Amino acid sequence: MNSDRIVFIQELFRFLSTIEYCWLKATHSRPEDTPLHSDIDIFIREKDLPAVLLFVAKHGAVIACKMRKKGEANFLEITFHDCSNLKLDLLTALVRKQYCYLSEAYILANRIWENGVATYTPAVLLEHAMLFNYLNNAGLSVKYLKHFEAMPSTEQVRLVAFINGKYGISFRNIRQMGHFLVSGQNKMEEYLKCQQENTLSARFQRYMRQLQQHFLNKPNQTTPRIITFTGVDGAGKTTLLNDLKTVLSDRLQQRVVVLRHRPSVLPILSAYKHGKQAAEAKSAATLPRQGNNANTFGSLLRFGYYFADYLFGQIYVWLRYTLPGTTVIYDRYYFDFIVDAKRSNISLGEAMPKWLYRFVAKPDLNIFLYAAPEIIRQRKQELPPEDIRRMTGHYRALFLELQGQYSGQYRCIENHDRSETLDTILEHYFSGKTPSTLSPIRRLPLTVHRPPL
Repeated sequence: MNSDRIVFIQELFRFLSTIEYCWLKATHSRPEDTPLHSDIDIFIREKDLPAVLLFVAKHGAVIACKMRKKGEANFLEITFHDCSNLKLDLLTALVRKQYCYLSEAYILANRIWENGVATYTPAVLLEHAMLFNYLNNAGLSVKYLKHFEAMPSTEQVRLVAFINGKYGISFRNIRQMGHFLVSGQNKMEEYLKCQQENTLSARFQRYMRQLQQHFLNKPNQTTPRIITFTGVDGAGKTTLLNDLKTVLSDRLQQRVVVLRHRPSVLPILSAYKHGKQAAEAKSAATLPRQGNNANTFGSLLRFGYYFADYLFGQIYVWLRYTLPGTTVIYDRYYFDFIVDAKRSNISLGEAMPKWLYRFVAKPDLNIFLYAAPEIIRQRKQELPPEDIRRMTGHYRALFLELQGQYSGQYRCIENHDRSETLDTILEHYFSGKTPSTLSPIRRLPLTVHRPPL
């Protein structure tokens, strides 16, 4: 009986056959024959990365996946239900020392198919191994020496001639490539500098990105995100929020915290009167949008108090959560003050809160969930259908406007099927790109506990 690891690898490569990819550094005839201690390196286009990450996150055999991003490489450490493991490296570019040493076009142009799997020619395999090792100040590793020396002598001569002719080096045989030569490294770098993808400007930009990652990102840590969920009551917001939290924390082994509506550095106003615990209990037991405050001055004071919480609380959230690497999910966010301030017993209109949003932290991904009024009223009956339609229209118009003004994603998603909605949210989470750039996603069962709606 095949292990979960082998089954996963086989299904992964069947899935990859729907996109352009290349199995890198392949010294075995089949990916599932890769030794347990070895990584599987796969080159894919950047636009296809979200689809592959979603495949991994949703595969039924995966129980946990630690993800780490470094430059153009995404390192995945996958654990399966039978306790087997796999290290999977997904690369969208081959970069070392600010050099893109094999371009996307070059890799894909030299692909070959063996046993139903896309890899590259032996010449490009040797070239890849040589460039990678020499740019890391090392000679060709024993693994590749054995692999190439096992080939017929005529093939070895052809491969050595290919490397010598392209890079102007004078290796006598494969064995000599195992010794690091500074002169060989210099000639490789001279060749790379002449390539279109390695202009001075391009190399400087890569260098600055690497510096940024070195100082801002902790090792073995995925880049933290700030995500918000917005929706009229009954749209399924809390359910989908909990589903996403389960995937990120249980499957992808990320630290996740859920904040309700705002940073909450300042307590809710009623806490000054009733105490923090009593005020929170009273707030939880009170239906939303039941406030009767129509006083403009009182609304200004109330809004100013909560706006100060966003203004100063965003610093606290960054220091307390984002900087240490915790993903933050807001159950509602500042957008309610623009569209539905009545929830917070505020009556001001939307012009001022919308203008002040420029001073509030911009989350990476903002999700507005909506559904047909009749579906929403089956779940909750606090709002009449006409209010649901009006507020849904306002939220969608607001998100469309903000998408064109600020950084981050502002996505309006119809929640008619819980599983498909979660798929769509995960696509946006993994990508940071517009839906038109995403590859088709194969729907797979996701093993997470989902209480009925």
